[in-house]
Amino acid sequence: MVKKEDNVKLDYYQQNTDYKARVMVNNNEKSIFPKDSSLRIWYNELPCDYSSHWHNALEIIAPIENYYDVEIDGDYYHVVPGEIIIIPPRRSHSLHAPKTGCRYVCLFDIDFFSSLRGYSSLITMLQDCIHITPESHAPIFSEISDLFSQIWNEYFQKTEFYEFSIYSHLFQIMTILSRHRLSKINIFTDSTPVKRHEYFEKLNNAIDYIDQNYTYDITLEDVAAYSGFSKFHFSRLFKEYMNCTFYDYLIGQRIKATEVLLTRDDLSITDIALQSGFSSISTFNRTFKQKKGCTPGEYRSLFSQGLHKQQQG
Repeated sequence: MVKKEDNVKLDYYQQNTDYKARVMVNNNEKSIFPKDSSLRIWYNELPCDYSSHWHNALEIIAPIENYYDVEIDGDYYHVVPGEIIIIPPRRSHSLHAPKTGCRYVCLFDIDFFSSLRGYSSLITMLQDCIHITPESHAPIFSEISDLFSQIWNEYFQKTEFYEFSIYSHLFQIMTILSRHRLSKINIFTDSTPVKRHEYFEKLNNAIDYIDQNYTYDITLEDVAAYSGFSKFHFSRLFKEYMNCTFYDYLIGQRIKATEVLLTRDDLSITDIALQSGFSSISTFNRTFKQKKGCTPGEYRSLFSQGLHKQQQG
């Protein structure tokens, strides 16, 4: 069970003395990590709420005393002591605290994970909140809970190489959660160990192929052939494994690329569309607005305004 440790003396306040105040650009929270660090953990006793905001960090919250409420895109999560909630990077969310209570709030930069094989399927798992309870994750709950306890013990004791140790625990947690997810997917549970391994390798090869070639005019037939499956078999396997269709995943990768390129002012929106794999500016404009809720031009303008405010501040 996640709890405040009684047998270990933890200094909850010395570790974060560098922190001055929240830095908000529009609804984007910036500068959340200490200098030269990629993680921050709070022992939070504040009874205040946090309105809708987002950041690039993976956020993990574990109540110690009393509940904590999280809202993401209209979905509400009531998290009580002994439970843990994982909030994906770059997802707008709001937080509500009771009048009394305390909780651990952990923030991690996981973007450097992207160089590791399997990252894309991990991010797919993290598209939605993961609410970890003793009931929902019964086979793995105790192991995950123990690893989280080790994470904040390391952080607040500030032991030697504590960041290496914390990330090693986080890797273990993500591995356990990913394998738990696989255990609930029919293509893996209904197959022999040899066939499961074959599916896993072939599907991850397909994902790698898409990630490396999304700027080109690749098709479902191309990727299915590359993977060694028929088009229809691959389409079914991919949907079950990634919880989205091949085309949804392909478009998602292209949109992610345009979000980065739109922060540059030396490229036209047409150039960005073509460099990211879209066949025309009209297709790009329509797709971007469907996915992001604004046009590429509006997105670029919002980023420029936010950057200007940050520089002024």
